[in-house]
Amino acid sequence: MMGLRGKDSFSAGVSRSFVYLLLILILGEACHRSGKDNFSPTGESLGKIVYDTYIINQDSTDSWGNECLSAFNRSGFIDKIFADVYAGKIIPYDYFSGAKITLNQLKMSENVGDFSRKNISKIQFEENWLWDREKIEMHKEVISMTIAYEVFDNAGRSRGQKPVFKLVFRK
Repeated sequence: MMGLRGKDSFSAGVSRSFVYLLLILILGEACHRSGKDNFSPTGESLGKIVYDTYIINQDSTDSWGNECLSAFNRSGFIDKIFADVYAGKIIPYDYFSGAKITLNQLKMSENVGDFSRKNISKIQFEENWLWDREKIEMHKEVISMTIAYEVFDNAGRSRGQKPVFKLVFRK
């Protein structure tokens, strides 16, 4: 009977060691993964790219456009941008001149004229694209973002997009 008890304590010791090892591996993997979530772009630069993207579907019959934007909180995104601008966390610039736009100028443009946040329909991104050969991953660094709204003529036809402001995140 004593030999059996010794065997049981050996099994319990091995099981406990196994559980500890398993916990160490799980915690190690969790720490490793959390490091990936806090991404710091590295890799070979593929160069800068500038492109426009619509954040509102302007054609109600375009089901693909609806699907592409279905998970995007457009108004929340726009409100966050304006909140950070008005809080002084980021500086808006005039798209054409590059001059800083004051908060008073921005407030006036929101209260006077044809601009309305609900009409913001397009964003132009300037990005640096990176390729990480070790991880076989592609990453994008947003350099700047310009938000714009559509302008219409008297007949209701689109005349194109008018930039509200440009936000520069890195130079």
